[in-house]
Amino acid sequence: MVRGFYATPKTRGNKMKTIYIIPIEPHDVRYTAQWHGNIPVLIDAYAKRQGRKVRVISIDGEYREHQPTAGAFLNFAQTNAYKASQVAEISNLFSKGKVKAGDCFLVTDAWNFAITSIRYMSELLGIKTGIHAIWHAGAYDPSDILGERMGREWSAHTEQGWFHAADVNYFATEYHRKLFLKNLGIPKFFHDKALVSGQPHEPLLAKLERHGTVVKKDEIVWPHRLNSDKQPEIAMDLRHRLNCDLFVTQEQKLGKEEYYERLSKARMCLSASLHENLGIGVMEATMAGAIPLVPDRLSYTEMYLPEFKYPSAWTRDWKHYQRHRADLMERIERMMADADSFEPVLKQQQDVLARKYMCAEVMYENLV
Repeated sequence: MVRGFYATPKTRGNKMKTIYIIPIEPHDVRYTAQWHGNIPVLIDAYAKRQGRKVRVISIDGEYREHQPTAGAFLNFAQTNAYKASQVAEISNLFSKGKVKAGDCFLVTDAWNFAITSIRYMSELLGIKTGIHAIWHAGAYDPSDILGERMGREWSAHTEQGWFHAADVNYFATEYHRKLFLKNLGIPKFFHDKALVSGQPHEPLLAKLERHGTVVKKDEIVWPHRLNSDKQPEIAMDLRHRLNCDLFVTQEQKLGKEEYYERLSKARMCLSASLHENLGIGVMEATMAGAIPLVPDRLSYTEMYLPEFKYPSAWTRDWKHYQRHRADLMERIERMMADADSFEPVLKQQQDVLARKYMCAEVMYENLV
């Protein structure tokens, strides 16, 4: 059993446990819109397969369509309005006696002050509920936009507090887990509260596999936000040097289906990221049939087979890229020319991603 303030028991006999989902706002250009509808269904389906009785309720909050802050995953102002409305709804549920001992909350983005509010009410009202939190990017990572802009003197304590207030903390990869625990100085006694679980992207698998049957073009896709930690200047430079097209997805405002269609046409996918705890963009492109080429660093080291990694030093920064540009270009052009020979190992790579990183059975098991 995971150590924590209160580890939520599994459902037994005729007891019905309620699992409250606290989603990230469902922005159409992010995977959060898919999570909004899919996560409750995935948890319910897992519970039924295990013969356990649960009721899954989503705390949707008040969402207003908006554009993410430049270079960020969400909008730094509107996300707080959304979270505040979630906290108000959760407070009403506690006030009305709807939340019972043994119920639990899944906070799908741990950077949410709802964790504090839930623990506050749970302890002071004597209602022992479990809190499960999915960690994404944060100030604990100096290469993330939060780490760049937020003061460590307060953000580190905030993240430590949310980690300890939660009973179980989920991380996408082992790299992600270790980065968090090390940079925040979490004592080893509490490390078993941090679990590697992948992420709940199972419904994407069939969709991306269908897209993967499209006839490929001699095109490379760069599936990242135009933020400094992704080093888009490398993509812009390569675009004018390679003997094939390089498409930067965020230069055009594509809907999700248009985005997947574009990924499916690409023969290769390229990354030079300096910050990646999972790398959903490269993972989506790979599952859609693009041959990935990623630096041997961050989460990529554990996720991708040797055939798809290049030395980290080649894109460590702009100066290193200039020094190794010819090496990277030669590698790209050779892979493009020999694309058919990569088909067997690409299928192996897709299997690794599907089994370990695009599913979250560890999380489902702990929740239900």
